Amino acid sequence: MFRTATFIFLTLLSGAATAQTVWNGIGTHSRTNGSGDIQTSDGTAVTVSAESMEQDKFVGAITSLDATALQGREVRLTGSLLVAEGTGIAALWVRADGPNGQLAFANSGASPARAGEGAQARELQLYVPSDATHLKLGVTLDAAGRVEVQRLTLTSEPAVSGDVSAYDMMAYALPIIRANALNAGKVDWSAHKAKMDASDLKQRPAQEAYGRLQTVLNALGDRHSFLQAPRQAATARTTAVASRAIESRQMQDIGYVLVPGLRGTDAAAGKAFSAELCGKIATLAPTTSKGWIVDLRQNSGGNMWPMLSGLHPLLGDGAIGANRTRDGAVTRWGARAGTTCSLDLSRSRVAVLIGPKTTSSGEAVATAFRARPDTRFFGQTTGGRATSNRTYPLPDGGALLLTTAEFLDREGQAYPQGIRPETPVSSEQDAIEAAAAWLRSVP
Repeated sequence: MFRTATFIFLTLLSGAATAQTVWNGIGTHSRTNGSGDIQTSDGTAVTVSAESMEQDKFVGAITSLDATALQGREVRLTGSLLVAEGTGIAALWVRADGPNGQLAFANSGASPARAGEGAQARELQLYVPSDATHLKLGVTLDAAGRVEVQRLTLTSEPAVSGDVSAYDMMAYALPIIRANALNAGKVDWSAHKAKMDASDLKQRPAQEAYGRLQTVLNALGDRHSFLQAPRQAATARTTAVASRAIESRQMQDIGYVLVPGLRGTDAAAGKAFSAELCGKIATLAPTTSKGWIVDLRQNSGGNMWPMLSGLHPLLGDGAIGANRTRDGAVTRWGARAGTTCSLDLSRSRVAVLIGPKTTSSGEAVATAFRARPDTRFFGQTTGGRATSNRTYPLPDGGALLLTTAEFLDREGQAYPQGIRPETPVSSEQDAIEAAAAWLRSVP
């Protein structure tokens, strides 16, 4: 087992004229190695590996650059990712930080690079706000294994300014946030209104508003609201990609199904996801007599509705959860049966596996199983984002995904600190084995 420090500082020096990019490791057990300069045409190569995760949600590599020369420009991060060992998924990311934290962020999580798929080219674009001080970027891997990144290159170009100004964006978005955000009461609105009235905003491009709006979202403190640039918003509307394959298997008299996250809102892809999930349950049903294990430990969210629809046989009809706004308005939601899969397993025993990676819509699915009869949770506390986001299109084609409500289970219970399992199971123990023992404990 690797016992390296949380941040591994590797500076590889050579006689070349260009500087070497310095990489730090992310995660207690990460090993990071890199060579080359990310700002040259050849780019850099970096490898991240870990033999154990334990309490780490992910491992990775990070580097930091002074953002002064990049302010007001678009940066482009390109590279080729290969998950060479393990079963995890890898992603590139880039972030612009200011004096008070994150201003802009992009990652390739909507197009994950998976093991067994070979080298995968990925590209990110990000506008660097005028008050950014540092640009941070890197690669992440969400399970033990090894990811190799080749030709990782950072370039920049002047930002393209359209007909929408930063002032237009602020004038449109601030009232929406103030009127609808779950935690709007935490924000000093007079201070943000004063920032909107800055004389130069009408001459600045729409992209400049994203950093300013991000400071408002940071002030909300919900850890769930976020912004999508036009390109990201378009991808989310036209795709729906599972973070990993749906898994299912027969464990003698128990049926096991792993439900991954699903990024994007494309209707056809969402229907295909629910049909596949429900179909796997239907295939196992005839030989499953003791109950089911629903594994949500790798479900980091996305679009909750295809997940709930695919799990309809186990969740049953009627209200299985709800959203509650800051004003107390409750909107109930249920799992709709698919046209090709309508079996009823709502009286079966179910063991739900959860953990810190279970977050956002993953927590919505977990919430739907809370207060369900003959159901027990195993694992570790979820990520603490059991809240509902509503999408608001922005004038430049981007999107504001704003946290407007909290999830409620069938009995009206909210989970602001995450969902705690009735049976805690540490990362070193076998949660599947513990769940199976409980399912078989009743004759």
